[in-house]
Amino acid sequence: MRTVRDIAAMIGRRLSASRYADGDAWPYTVSVQLPSRQSDLEDAALAVHTDGNVHANNKAIRDWAARTGCETTVQRRLIGNVTVELISNVIVGDETVALRVVDRATAADYRRARRRLERIHERFGHIPATDALTAARMTDAEDDVDFELLLHVAAYCASHDIAGLRPRAVPLAGFSAKWLDRKATKRRKAVELLCGKSSLALDERPRELRFRHLDPTRVLLPDAVAVRPWDDGVALGIRCVVIVENKDTYQLMPPIRDGLCVFGSGKAAADGLTLLSWLFDERAANVHIVYWGDMDSAGFEILSAVRQLGIDCDSLFMDRTAYDRYGMFGTNDGPDGKPLARQQPKPLSGLRDDERELYEALCTGEDVAYLRLEQERIPIPDAAAALHDMGIPVVTD
Repeated sequence: MRTVRDIAAMIGRRLSASRYADGDAWPYTVSVQLPSRQSDLEDAALAVHTDGNVHANNKAIRDWAARTGCETTVQRRLIGNVTVELISNVIVGDETVALRVVDRATAADYRRARRRLERIHERFGHIPATDALTAARMTDAEDDVDFELLLHVAAYCASHDIAGLRPRAVPLAGFSAKWLDRKATKRRKAVELLCGKSSLALDERPRELRFRHLDPTRVLLPDAVAVRPWDDGVALGIRCVVIVENKDTYQLMPPIRDGLCVFGSGKAAADGLTLLSWLFDERAANVHIVYWGDMDSAGFEILSAVRQLGIDCDSLFMDRTAYDRYGMFGTNDGPDGKPLARQQPKPLSGLRDDERELYEALCTGEDVAYLRLEQERIPIPDAAAALHDMGIPVVTD
């Protein structure tokens, strides 16, 4: 048997779901779900708790419906020797009634969404209604300033060709590189729908890869940032490449003869590594490549992605032995400080058996105290010793 609170919650969900719906969501009928069996009904008539008492619940719904303007239908039911009228359904006739029923936050969200849809119709009334609805839905997470900017950008793109420009080069106030880069997929798609273009054809910021020499004869050379393929590793006789994901680790790596240290920078690592084009062909046959990431689900996903690119690399401190050795220094919070959620392991084809064992444990939380162990928790001397044991020519004197 539903209470006033249950019915109002259902109406709230209906209202929220209809913010960007195509068509009228009203009228909407909610069943009170009166007990179907006579014995259950009579038990409910004797219940002490107000919500469970059919008479008290019936009066509460009737009074609430009268205040909010909801319509009702009734059933005549026999309780004991008395026939009574019980409300069986509550009917919301239109959105005005629904807005009167729901809490203020839900009503405010609905009104904001409908105002945004009206703004889109005002400025882009020529586009198909389905495109307008889709674009409005894509703006749901935008604040008011970014929503207005999105409309301004779409209007500009409708009358100007920005193909080939980088986002930063678009001459609009408030328009930054990150605001419409390739990661802002919903925002970009909304602009495309509103301006009627299948693609904005923007140019993307070039990939970047930062690396430094570890060989003692070159260790004083400045760090390099590649934005186009860098093939000099062959001519320089690079024989060892260590990829790390932490800036301090990157800067503190020990000297390695004929070595190079690459700053992977998280999930951008796989994309940026393609700039070291010589690692992807027979020229890398004698190059020993090591990847050292955090012991967490993201670290293993990056490791798998690097191997799937075609780089045959070993991993450092990314197995159960390493976790058992340093696991006491782990955490259950992500880089943003928010608690990590357990997840279903992905079928990562780029992991080896010992790596997969730890990856799956870190995803599910089974038999591990912490879901994340950052690489900076492991001392650099330990890393130097482990690299030496792997055959990397670490310089110790």
